[in-house]
Amino acid sequence: MSAGAAIKADNAMGGEAHHGHCLCGAVTVDVTGPLAAISACHCDLCTRWSGSVQMGIEVPRARVSYKGPIRTYASSSFAERAWCETCGTAVWFADTEGENAELLELAPGLFDGFGGAKLARVVYADRAPSNFALAGELERVSKADYGARALHVEDKR
Repeated sequence: MSAGAAIKADNAMGGEAHHGHCLCGAVTVDVTGPLAAISACHCDLCTRWSGSVQMGIEVPRARVSYKGPIRTYASSSFAERAWCETCGTAVWFADTEGENAELLELAPGLFDGFGGAKLARVVYADRAPSNFALAGELERVSKADYGARALHVEDKR
């Protein structure tokens, strides 16, 4: 079944479907099912790549289809980052090995209104710049706590 047919079938059964795209429209992303939670990360790699705090919506790869000129970069021995080759819009961050390899962390900005997803978690919360804070009732995971349970690259700070 094509991605478009899968989305239509999911919609016919009352399921959610989300269509997103990059700034120039060359890359499109379709997701079946909900876009529920956004995670933010303040680690060195995410900060450098995004220019600020990196945000992503975790979605199983099996629920995502995409097309267009996507480029990837192996940002560590176990993860990659993807973007539109034409306009540079971030598309995803993803582990390429380990228990999270079946997930993509899609850039929320691909979807109008972030697809209804809400910020729920801040990773490396203790590494956020002193003049920058994400407000609200959020799960806040320290560098040490994250490193104890997930693959990570050591911060240089």
